[in-house]
Amino acid sequence: MSLLKPEEGWYYKKVSKDEKMWMLIALVLCIMMFIWMVLWHVYGKQNPSSLTYRTSTTEFGKLSSAYIKQNMVGSDNGVPVVRPQPNTDVFLLAEMWRWSPVMILQKDQAYKMHISSRDVVHGLSIQPVNMNFQVYPGYDYVLEFKPTEAGEYKIVCNEFCGIGHHTMIGKIVVIEKDEDLKLYGYENFKKAPDPVATFKKEAMSETEMALQGEQVYTLKGCAACHKIDGTSQLAPSWKGLFGKDEKVLVDGKEIMVSVDESYIIESIKDPTKKVTVGFEKTPMPVFPLTDEEIDFLVAYIKTLKN
Repeated sequence: MSLLKPEEGWYYKKVSKDEKMWMLIALVLCIMMFIWMVLWHVYGKQNPSSLTYRTSTTEFGKLSSAYIKQNMVGSDNGVPVVRPQPNTDVFLLAEMWRWSPVMILQKDQAYKMHISSRDVVHGLSIQPVNMNFQVYPGYDYVLEFKPTEAGEYKIVCNEFCGIGHHTMIGKIVVIEKDEDLKLYGYENFKKAPDPVATFKKEAMSETEMALQGEQVYTLKGCAACHKIDGTSQLAPSWKGLFGKDEKVLVDGKEIMVSVDESYIIESIKDPTKKVTVGFEKTPMPVFPLTDEEIDFLVAYIKTLKN
């Protein structure tokens, strides 16, 4: 904004030659940049074509879980690791605060990646190649790509998504041959196992239930907050949790409770009823788990002793 009032009639004065020249130069540059942007998109292949579908968080979650179960070869710190076949659809789900799954992809092979969010808006940034995309709940963004260089690529969330935003780091591993898996500690992750058989809970042993619970822990994203190595940045660690006395808040008052089966079940079904002291600012959502899946988780937590 000018500090001084412009002269009367300035609008009707003729434009000088030098001003006309700069206006012409600016117009030519704008037209050149517009044409360059189109050419960069078509021939430079820097901006992927937009292919987006409307979906729901529930539907995409089911598709992602089915994909993981079919292609899972192991887990990395509680995050499932998949090794899909080339020229297939792969799924990447964003949720507070993790990317799932870790993907082992083949160099120079094409994939069609489906990306969506379970909760809030996230920003997908693949480093160090600096590819950036927005990830919205309710939308399935499809990205067709072909990795041309082997290596480990980090997936960083560059859209602030809450208190655990800084921990939201995923991974894509691109290999040329099976021997490369040893570089990442994945030498045993060579082939997707046969699908896990479905058992009736009544006919399962505690060990079998715990194994099913570990799978629920991995597939449902519990590892995003609840670690099993004793660390507890965002939520209490599950290591040594069962049988422990825990200080919780109930209606604003601190009380001591014993972590038993009933407490764990109540915490999963109604996480705001008893909030662990020290983690009041970390909101735990209500997960759509069946009673059977909750029983599997309880069995798994029992095995995580100090």
